[in-house]
Amino acid sequence: MSDKGNKETKMYISVADVMSVAWNQDRGKLLKRLRGKKSRQKLVDEIAAKGGECSHQNLKKLEYGESESVSLKVLEAICTALEISLNDFLSTVEVTS
Repeated sequence: MSDKGNKETKMYISVADVMSVAWNQDRGKLLKRLRGKKSRQKLVDEIAAKGGECSHQNLKKLEYGESESVSLKVLEAICTALEISLNDFLSTVEVTS
């Protein structure tokens, strides 16, 4: 069979239009690895100091992969506190409804 008729379709959207990002255990493990030896509470305090919001409980749920999604606002706040870009954290942004 020929693949000539099968073309991959890509859709681009503005990050400003993204409300939340799909979450999974792999992203949770990455978050935990990036936090390193820093306590969750210290990271939460750093997020708050930079004007963001994320509770200790929410951070824990994200690290354990217990959340189905995370708001872009919270994820950006976490990335800012970790001093990494959102692009460095995510390889693919998945839009959820």
